[in-house]
Amino acid sequence: MELELVRAIAGGREDMALATIIEVKGSSPRHPGTKMLVGAGTGPMGTVGGGRGEARALDACRSCLAERCAALLRVEMVGADIIGPEMVCGGSNTMLIECLEDRAPYAAALERLGRGERVLLVKRIQASGPGPASVAVALLDQDGAVVCGSAERTPEALRALAGGQARYLEEEGVFYDPLFPEEKLLILGGGHVAKALADLAPGLGFAVTVVDDRPEFLAPGRFPAGVRTIQSGFEAAVAEFPFDCATYAVILTRGHLLDLACVRAVLARQYRYAGFMGSARKTRLVIEQVGREGFDPAKVAALCGPIGLDISAETPAELAVAIMAELIAVRRNAGLLAALQRDREGRRNKP
Repeated sequence: MELELVRAIAGGREDMALATIIEVKGSSPRHPGTKMLVGAGTGPMGTVGGGRGEARALDACRSCLAERCAALLRVEMVGADIIGPEMVCGGSNTMLIECLEDRAPYAAALERLGRGERVLLVKRIQASGPGPASVAVALLDQDGAVVCGSAERTPEALRALAGGQARYLEEEGVFYDPLFPEEKLLILGGGHVAKALADLAPGLGFAVTVVDDRPEFLAPGRFPAGVRTIQSGFEAAVAEFPFDCATYAVILTRGHLLDLACVRAVLARQYRYAGFMGSARKTRLVIEQVGREGFDPAKVAALCGPIGLDISAETPAELAVAIMAELIAVRRNAGLLAALQRDREGRRNKP
């Protein structure tokens, strides 16, 4: 949805207002960074939680459009009477409502998102009380360099970029809003684990492609609607796939020679994640082999094999959950990644 909103903002010709949740305290239907776009002549795109809170946000968007300004909207959801009219979620959220005057940061963001890069919107908010506010918008690229506007490459900005978590520094009046590109999951192999993973991944925001050289494993109806399937040799498919820094490659072929060929092919491309399934011994032998063949040592060391979190998974569905949990950890740059890699290396090196 975020990418669709950025496209709509960058390419839209009508006046637009954007509502963004910038802070949540206690329980709230949506998280910081959630957005709703309202055009002067069109209905809302996206949702900030529905109900009375969203109705207030819609009214605030229309007011900001009329006055060509920005505002901060606080929505309280701490009603104590379950049969009363007040919301009873148990928390509150603060929304930034802004009439979108300068769309250059969004156009620049769209260009970089299209290349598979994540970016960071930095919004400096000046507000005093419940009246109109002003917002200055800047954009940082995936390395923290300023693309447009005026902003600083702070540790908080870099953390927001790395982890993909929106953050509001109320005292400074700065909101860090990371935007993700479309993340592509390339599954090499169409077996049972691949099917379970392809069933799970679209709901978590991945555009999924499954490759196999056996037509029966790509039969119509085997994979969910929206999952792309390619009947091809694995190396040829890797060579033709549009890899970028938002690509996750998962190797689930039917044998170690095919795994090795896929690892070699993937190592020659750009990606965010690459992993393959197998026993500790098999994955060690594959990694040792590609290490001897002159591939980038850093990329070889970062290969994830055995793939997935060690949760004692057995069934294809459980293995898919373990793999997906690892992909999410990489997406969010989770603090446990270093420990996971040490544990993986320990398992591989056992005699």
